[in-house]
Formats: sequence, structure tokens, C-alpha cells
Amino acid sequence: MESSVDISDVVGNGSSPSSKAYLSENEMDVLAVITLFTGGLSLIGASSVFLCSLINGRVCYPEIFPTFHLSLADMLSSLFLVVSSSIFLLSQMSYPGAPGPCGYIMTMVTCFYTTAFLLTIAYAIEALFRFRRRLTDGMRLDAVNVRVVSNNWMYLVYGLCWLLPLGLATGLMLVTHNLKDIEDNTVWLTIMPKQCTSCFPNFRFNEEMCWSQVVDGGAKHKMIRLLFLIPLLMVMIVNMVLYIMIARTFRQVAMRRGLLSYHQRQEEGLLRRKAALYQGVFCICWLPSVILGIISFTDGYSMEVNYWLLVMQAVLGPLQGILNSILYGWKRDSFRRALSERSSLLSTNRSNTISECLCQCRKRVGSSASMDVSILDSEEGDDKLLGKEEEVPENLEESIKNFRNDNF
Repeated sequence: MESSVDISDVVGNGSSPSSKAYLSENEMDVLAVITLFTGGLSLIGASSVFLCSLINGRVCYPEIFPTFHLSLADMLSSLFLVVSSSIFLLSQMSYPGAPGPCGYIMTMVTCFYTTAFLLTIAYAIEALFRFRRRLTDGMRLDAVNVRVVSNNWMYLVYGLCWLLPLGLATGLMLVTHNLKDIEDNTVWLTIMPKQCTSCFPNFRFNEEMCWSQVVDGGAKHKMIRLLFLIPLLMVMIVNMVLYIMIARTFRQVAMRRGLLSYHQRQEEGLLRRKAALYQGVFCICWLPSVILGIISFTDGYSMEVNYWLLVMQAVLGPLQGILNSILYGWKRDSFRRALSERSSLLSTNRSNTISECLCQCRKRVGSSASMDVSILDSEEGDDKLLGKEEEVPENLEESIKNFRNDNF
């Protein structure tokens, strides 16, 4: 049911909007410039992973496949965020319920960020499957196999990571297209504060009054914010559980021989640190957005009062793309190696090469033939395991390292 709206509720007793606690022009421009800069950095970082994987023709290699999908989602989200920030800085305003591209652009920002959130879950699931497969297969040569994904079900997981956000984005675009003003609010739009524009890069965490001129605007505003916050909170919790499961599975793998060696303890500690780093970076990037989003549902929420949170969100949130490109891409030895190695070691027949190398290793090591692959993959202490007088061929060392869990 349509209801009348008292403009004095927005402008305050007939005074100008500036008498209310609104963000100043300089404050909004600072937020937009920061978002433009951090989003641009992420666009560059994600594009570097995406283009290098594509140009080198290595997209379907297991060391690269998960990171390629993540970089594509980060690249698209950063691109749309940069476009939105640029439109805002060019003073092309587009308010809720009014014609303009910004509502659609911010919907795509939400869509591809949600895709990136879900793909971090897919990455953790992939790592867990590979550890569990190592636990069940052990060192059986007939179990050595190099596949794009660890389990055929992972193709469905990757599909859902893309299709679910795109489906929600389609629904949001329909909602945006059908937004209607309560009345002819031409005068209203001339006095609405600039911070209410849909181009303002704040993930729709603005005041309720920005949506008061739209039919059922309050309910639609809540829905749009929840569609961003719920996946974000879900990913934080689910990833934490998955990385705990990965650490436990790794310890089971390491304990298969009955004892946990010094090197295995080192690798377990390294894995835990990596898991903490992945989860820590994600939480640091999006914690300001989570706090701001929750606060935005409280009575009396004001963007001006929470300006410091908006600044932190503008600095940390858009940096996800470049940080993901470093952590999941360029910082991983297996990723760099997969891009630069000889094609013979990265072909679909690589399992045969690994099997031959493992056979050579067993002949050389003798009584140590039953070692776990994680030991053979050690970056230090290999001389003690293989004997100082025994030299491992370069292709053997590279193949065994590739056989290691390349998704973590």
C-alpha cells in the first residue's frame, strides 16, 4: 500500500540537507577515490593471474584451475566496482527508483564478490578432497593420477559457485528495474543527499531514508544487504571448519607410518600457518563490511557517524582481488611451476611420468620406499632421507613436488 512521505523527515524541519549529519562532498570523494585505487589494484592483480593462465594454456591443470576461477571472479567484481566509483566521481547520479545504470552495476558487484566468496569454499573443499584421497590411496602407483579436479562432484560445486550468484543477480536486476517511486518525486530527487546515489561504492550500506521514496523500499533495501551479508558470514564460518578438517586429515596422512617425524611436524605447522593466513586475510578484508552491514540494520544508523568504518571498508574490501592473486597464485610454488614447467611434466599423461619417477625413487631409497609423499617433497632434509651420496634427478624431484597437494 502506498503511503505519503513527509520530505521534512529527510531534510529536517524544512532546513537544507546539509543541516543533517550527512557526509560532505570531500568525504564521499575520498571514499570513492580510495575504492577506485584499491579496486584498480585488485583488477590488475586478478587480471595477471587470469591472463597468464589463459595465454599459457594452463587453465585446466589442477594447480591452476581453482585459482583461475577465483581470479576471474575477482577481476569482474573489481572491474564493476571501478566503473561504479568512476561514475560517482563524474557526478553521474542514479538514485534508487530513478533511471540510471548504477543499480545494475552494483548488482553485478555484489554478484561477482559473492562468487569469489563461494570459490574460496570450493578451493578449501578441493584441498580437503586431495588430502583424503592421499590418505586412502597412499603410495599405490596405480592410484597416482593427475586430474583437473579431485572429484567429479567438484564440477557441480564450481558450477553452483557461478550460477547461484548470477541467478540472484538476475532477480535483483528485475527488482531494480521494477522499483517505483511512491509519487512523482522529481522535487524529492533534487534534494536527496548525494550519499544516497546507487553509484556510491558502499555495498548499499546507506540509510533507510535513501529508499523511503521507493514503494516497499525498506524491505527491498534489507533484502539487498542480506544477499551480500549472508554469503559473506557463511563463507567465514564454513572455511574455518574446512581448514580445521584439512589440518586433521593431514595429520592422519602423516601418521600413516605410525610416527610423526620432525619434517612432518614442520609441514603440519606450515599447513596450519597457510590455513590461518588464508582465513585471516579474508576476515581482515571483510570484517569492516560485516560490522558496517550489521550496524546498518540498527535504529539511528548514520553513514557520517560510521565514516571510519566506511573508510576501512573502502581500503580493505576491494583489496581482496590482489591479495587472492598473491596468496592463491603467485606465492604458491606449484602455481608458478605449473606456468613455467615443460609441457611433458604438465600433460595429461603426467601420471606415467610420476609413476616412473617413483619407481626410480624406490630403487634408490631401498628400505625407505614406503615413505609418505609429503616426506619426499621436503624442501630440506632430502639429503638425509636419500643419502648424501645419492643424487635425485631433476625430473624426479620436480615430478614428486608436482604430485604433492598442489591446491594448498
